[in-house]
Amino acid sequence: MTLRHYKTPEELQELLDSEIKGEKAELPANNFLENSLRIAIAGEFTATELKVYGYPEVNPQYLFLVEYSKLQFPYLHVRAPLNGHKLDLLEESAPLIISKIAHLLAKHGKLLVVGDAESCDICYRHLCTVTGEKYQTSPVSPTCACGMFYMTPSQKEAVLAENFTVPEGFSLEPVDVDRDGETIHRLWKNGISAGITKNRLRYLPSLCARTTEGEIAGWVMAARFGQISNLFVMPEYRSHGLGKALEISEAKEFARRGMRVFKYVEKSNTSVYEGTLRSPFWTLWTTEDEDNNETKTPNLHYFRRYERV
Repeated sequence: MTLRHYKTPEELQELLDSEIKGEKAELPANNFLENSLRIAIAGEFTATELKVYGYPEVNPQYLFLVEYSKLQFPYLHVRAPLNGHKLDLLEESAPLIISKIAHLLAKHGKLLVVGDAESCDICYRHLCTVTGEKYQTSPVSPTCACGMFYMTPSQKEAVLAENFTVPEGFSLEPVDVDRDGETIHRLWKNGISAGITKNRLRYLPSLCARTTEGEIAGWVMAARFGQISNLFVMPEYRSHGLGKALEISEAKEFARRGMRVFKYVEKSNTSVYEGTLRSPFWTLWTTEDEDNNETKTPNLHYFRRYERV
């Protein structure tokens, strides 16, 4: 069997329609898929390429989304079957997707895999086998285990109806890319290039906070895979509530655009993780224990960066 490559906007729309119809419409497993496909279909964000593959070719169970550019090493996002892993299919498809991006791996020597633990483990094993080279987890950017928090339809309605007060002395507005793009890129630890950062700010939802003097105090933007990301407040302006104001305002913008509202929070970031759990506007994606439906386990997403040795 082979991978199916969804190339055209029409093919991407066909995939989107098939994956969000009926009972699948609000599944959190499809949060990143729906947003990223809608961004790709719109065609405005051009700083990076997005390739979308399904396996098997007919009625695909696994979906692989690969983001890359001349400057950015490939990011591989794995969407497992909605009804649970079929590991024989993953073992068959993982070497195929690694082969598809072999030329990018040869150039960059790095790969970021995003998915659950099993998806990351199997992709890593085939990464080494297919390329014939040794890769290791990045010593610079270690594995991040994240909970996916999202807004249900009722939570989106609630956040749209809520009147939030911007902290005194600040205002929120769209990012002025020409004025602030370089600053935001310089202070973003994971920024690849100023061009990519500015393209994200220009064509994906983004907001900034300013002081009464017009100085930028913080910002938030969206990622290529459709999540709220890169929330940052300048150290001198922290403890004013700007972070919450930026995030909720960004969530409102997502909801107004008809996007799914979700974010990843590292489990190690205890204060933010626990605070989000307590928020009435966020729901953690969990799985009920088969033996006790009162026990729910977070469906963790892992961001694993591998580098050629």
